[in-house]
Amino acid sequence: KDKSAASKDSTPEGAAKRQEHGAETPKQQLLDIIGSMKVEVSYKKKLQQLKASEKKKQAMNKLEGLDSEGSVTQGIPEDTQGVKPLNPELVKAASAVASSLPHNKKQTESELLAQLRRHEETTDKQKKGGTIDLRNVISEMTIKRQSPAQRSARISGRISLQLDEDGQRIRPERSSAQSMDSRRSLKVGKRLNIFTKASTEPEHALKTVSSPTIWDLEFAKEVAAVTAQPPRNGFEEMIQWTKEGILWEFPIDNEVGMEDDAEFHEHIFLDKHLEGFPKTGPIRHFMELVICGLSKNPYLSVKQKVEHIEWFQKYFEEKKELLQEI
Repeated sequence: KDKSAASKDSTPEGAAKRQEHGAETPKQQLLDIIGSMKVEVSYKKKLQQLKASEKKKQAMNKLEGLDSEGSVTQGIPEDTQGVKPLNPELVKAASAVASSLPHNKKQTESELLAQLRRHEETTDKQKKGGTIDLRNVISEMTIKRQSPAQRSARISGRISLQLDEDGQRIRPERSSAQSMDSRRSLKVGKRLNIFTKASTEPEHALKTVSSPTIWDLEFAKEVAAVTAQPPRNGFEEMIQWTKEGILWEFPIDNEVGMEDDAEFHEHIFLDKHLEGFPKTGPIRHFMELVICGLSKNPYLSVKQKVEHIEWFQKYFEEKKELLQEI
């Protein structure tokens, strides 16, 4: 009965009757609000429509992206994809040099541009080589472990002293013959010959000692690698890392890795290396542009710059017969 009465009261007719009779109760107000609400049954259908529309939009975006990439790649030639573009003046000069030669113009131009690209690649590598990655440093470190024989010899070399109840030292325990031999003494052992006697021979009688050869140095490195022992403490480990180039040498030299013999003017004034080239013509113009770029490059050494110029000199000397015909 209560449910049927509530349903009747929730209808608009019931609401009109209540207004006629008097003020509404809170329960009747709540029933009026619930009756006026509309429940949408097609919620799942709306979700499915939204998902379908999103999938269509994603598919359309993918198709548009593929079309745009295809149009861009069609406009770019295959040789220049993924390659850093060269200076346009250098490219024009190289094409002028190739056109001045009577045979194989395309091959000459491609060889000159290939050499210039190699030069750019080495510059980029040396430019990025200044940053040190800690992962590479840690990966190059080798963990050296002691062998069981070395560990046992090290343990046997230690003399353990026991203390009694009063805190007085007792004589060390009797150890084996191997541990007795491993004990060190100031009077026993191989002499290091640090303090040698002064030679009685005159200065002119002393023989000149030749410097060690490359083979001697390599043999010494192999012997040191075979007889190398793991570091016993942190100081020896730091010494080893300094020799391997992982840590800085002390005192720190801010110019480490730089050329000590090369002066600043040798990096910039490179015109003296153009003596073997013609004084006029497209080859001279091309080499002047190359030298101008080398003088502005701070990432290459003087030796690398000279080798780059010498490559072009040898290349043009090989085609000297063709140049004489011109």
